[in-house]
Amino acid sequence: MRQRPVLTYPAVLCGCFFCGLLAGTIFANWLAGGSAAADGLAQYAARRGMNGAAGWFRLWGLAGLTMEQRRRLWAAAARQRLSEFGLAFLVGLTPLAPAGYALLAFAAGCGCGLAVSVLTLTGGFLGLPMFVISLLPQWLCYLPVWLMLARYAGGDAGRPRAGRCIFLAALAGIGTFFEAYVNPCLLRF
Repeated sequence: MRQRPVLTYPAVLCGCFFCGLLAGTIFANWLAGGSAAADGLAQYAARRGMNGAAGWFRLWGLAGLTMEQRRRLWAAAARQRLSEFGLAFLVGLTPLAPAGYALLAFAAGCGCGLAVSVLTLTGGFLGLPMFVISLLPQWLCYLPVWLMLARYAGGDAGRPRAGRCIFLAALAGIGTFFEAYVNPCLLRF
């Protein structure tokens, strides 16, 4: 009889994500000794373009963008997201794909923990709903792409086929449209 592994690949990815979430939260709270430090961290995160081409902390100003500015935002979001997914796809083709995706899950957890912490440090209790609103609706498209790429990296789904890759790229493209056009409207409320 074949024994089941103690730690499965999805469990390792979830563990790495939550460890990264904890690390990002600790990092943000460690750096934010005062209000000035939290503001500096927020400006740093905005310059880095965390979870969006416009950055997490310039979200309140997105509702009044002109169509040309939104088009440029969409182009920047598409360039950023499709390069991220392309890099993740290439990592998935290497022999060290499970370890690479564990590292990517840890990094994603760090980013989420940092964003939640800074938003709650600067905005109080309203930081949590702002975090959720800033993720929707684009992450309804991005999450399935990441999960399928991670499944390919774990070896559960074999190697990606051309049709599936086109579908994942289209889903990521729809997510960038949501990020540039729909999300700013949600953040206006």
